[in-house]
Amino acid sequence: MKLLVAVLMLAAPVAAPAAEPIGYRLSITAADPQPAVTVTLTMRGDADGITDLDLPNTWAGSDTLWRNIGGWRVTGGTIVDTDKPEVKRVRHKPGALLTIRYRVTDPDPLPPGADFHKALPWIERDWVTLHGEGVIVIPTGGENRPARFRWGAAPKGWRVASDLDTPPPTLTANQVAQGIFTGGRELRLVERRVGSTPLRFALLGQWGFTDDQLVDHTRKVIETENAMLGAPAIPFLVTLTPLIQSKPTSLSYGGTGRTAGFALTGTPNMPFRNLPRLLGHEYAHRWFNSSGSDEANSYWLTEGFNDWFSAQAMLRTGDWDAARWAQQFNAVLKRHATSSALALTPQQRFERFWTDDAAQQFPYDEGQLTATILDAQLRAAGKPGLLPIIAEINRSGGLGDRPRAEAAIERALPGGLVRVAAMLTREGLATLPADLLPCGTMRVDGGVPQFILAPGPCTALAGPPPAP
Repeated sequence: MKLLVAVLMLAAPVAAPAAEPIGYRLSITAADPQPAVTVTLTMRGDADGITDLDLPNTWAGSDTLWRNIGGWRVTGGTIVDTDKPEVKRVRHKPGALLTIRYRVTDPDPLPPGADFHKALPWIERDWVTLHGEGVIVIPTGGENRPARFRWGAAPKGWRVASDLDTPPPTLTANQVAQGIFTGGRELRLVERRVGSTPLRFALLGQWGFTDDQLVDHTRKVIETENAMLGAPAIPFLVTLTPLIQSKPTSLSYGGTGRTAGFALTGTPNMPFRNLPRLLGHEYAHRWFNSSGSDEANSYWLTEGFNDWFSAQAMLRTGDWDAARWAQQFNAVLKRHATSSALALTPQQRFERFWTDDAAQQFPYDEGQLTATILDAQLRAAGKPGLLPIIAEINRSGGLGDRPRAEAAIERALPGGLVRVAAMLTREGLATLPADLLPCGTMRVDGGVPQFILAPGPCTALAGPPPAP
């Protein structure tokens, strides 16, 4: 009997051990004139004794990001260069446990201004703000390997925060490389609740609005958009970093959305009146998100449909009335109708996305106009509109898959996308019908469309605000 059991045990398949998580630790230490930022990876090396590391390279219009990391130290192996500057190689015993440390540097001695590059590490005397795409190294082919993140040391008196402080159930190396990291001597940490779920804020700088104004309005926008998609609240982080205002008239503000947080930046004169729409757009990236080398090809959906969705949210929160919705819609119409990118092919717009302002703006406006017209046509066909379709796409796997989203729209409104695409060409814009949208009339003057809002309420623009 013992022999039989032994034979059966030998014949049974042996389960492969679970992949060990890659440990990431980010430390900030006091130094003069700027703090020193160090990232430490703890990981198991590859079985063949060679582990390649992909360094930050190209993101958000910046390239050669690998220049901003160095000072390599490896325990358990030896690091060498390869013929690609964005790839390092570690030689080690097969499957060795490796500890890899590298230093992150800020290539610009001045604080970021209105012409900032968000991919660069911002390391200032009293604060730091980092996007993972500019600082996190991933083993080649290891984007989906499980990972852990924790903070290391920080200067005395500093506070730190990351959207990875409350990680998702299955954190990957790629998600660490999309993390938001901030810290500072005067960082203000504020927490609210959306239901029973924490909503955290990490705020730097002084603004023309109070922390409570920002925090409370963000919570209202989040609750509204969650209700629009029937989505539960998740642990979420909002960061705010100041930009230098080089001239009294300098104005710049924007954000970077993530699935569990977003990072805001702005000059001190950032107007609060325009902030709710920015909050709505960046929070909506919880759902409208994409990745990959051709990410800009999905911006028609992840940015343009997001703009439509967040405009709907503004009507529901009461931040916009119908007149302000029409005003912003007309601004989008004019910008699209006069865009030099209309003369470019889709491939040319993609190739010029980070170097041509018109090409960069084009998918935002094209997507928002497409969503607006589709929503009106669906309602005219007796259907509830575009929002239920977006909610269903999200429930079935997320809003970053353009082909799947287009297929869902085609099922709901056969031929709708083709018809709208024809309307948004230079020739099509000149012939838009007067009754294109409800609650008003479309007028075309010199090829530039304008929507004239009719007096009185318009229930077709958006549903009622969520119940308190």
